[in-house]
This record gives sequence, structure tokens and C-alpha cells, in this order.
Amino acid sequence: MVLRMAWLAGTAMLALAAPALAQNPAQRPWVGHYRYEWEGGRTAGGSGMAVTYNLRIGNGPADCALDITGFQSDEHILCEVATNGENLWVRFRSYADGKLANKYGTAVYRPGQDLFRLRRQGTAAPVTEWQALNPEERRTPPALRFRKA
Repeated sequence: MVLRMAWLAGTAMLALAAPALAQNPAQRPWVGHYRYEWEGGRTAGGSGMAVTYNLRIGNGPADCALDITGFQSDEHILCEVATNGENLWVRFRSYADGKLANKYGTAVYRPGQDLFRLRRQGTAAPVTEWQALNPEERRTPPALRFRKA
């Protein structure tokens, strides 16, 4: 009985400590909310094409969410992050409903696939390098996009 209680106590302590053990100290400076407002011009009918990207980065590698809303867009992605301090890779994990396919049944991204990379030097705003996720129809060079909100 005593051994069982000690085992249960040890398991409970390990479960409570696991999130702290999973934290990467290099991720701390990246924690927070970021926003990017993409202006895509106008449609043939004159309507504005704007999309907002809201990125939330938490303390753990799987504590990441990306909401993409606006002109013909309404995606909610759960992501993972990896960092070496200067670079932060945002990777697809699933859509918010836990599925790997979007609401139309299309698997646009693979789990673990890099959506984009944020890179910063010092305290400057990060530069975004699009990878699997790109609002532009063509490849664009890295640029200042996401700003800490």
C-alpha cells in the first residue's frame, strides 16, 4: 500500500513537472501575441482583400495557435514551434478541430511542416520568411510582417 501511494505521488509530481521540462528557455523571448495584416489589393469589383494573421506563442513547443481571418479566409491552426533563439519555426500540427484536413476536406499541410520562420536579431521586430504558408501568389523575400501585439 505504501509503495502504491509513493508511486502515485511520484507519477503526479512527474505529470505536474512535465510541462516545465518541455519548455525551451530560448523560446521565452518569443512568447506572446503577434499580428500581421495582409493587404491583397482589390477585387475586380472593387472590394478590399485584407487578411489578418493572429499568432499566439506560449511557453511550450506545442503551445501555439494561428488564426487567419478576413477576405475569403477563416482558418484556425494549432501549431508547434522550434527555436534556436534567433529563429522561430512555426510548424503545422492540425486545424483547431484536431483534423489534418481543412473544412473543405483538403489536407493543405503535413504535420510538422514549416509554415513560416520568424527571425530576429536582438530586440528588433522579427522578419518573416514564408514557407508552406504564403498569402502571396508568388515567392516573396523575407520581410517585416508579424509585429508583437
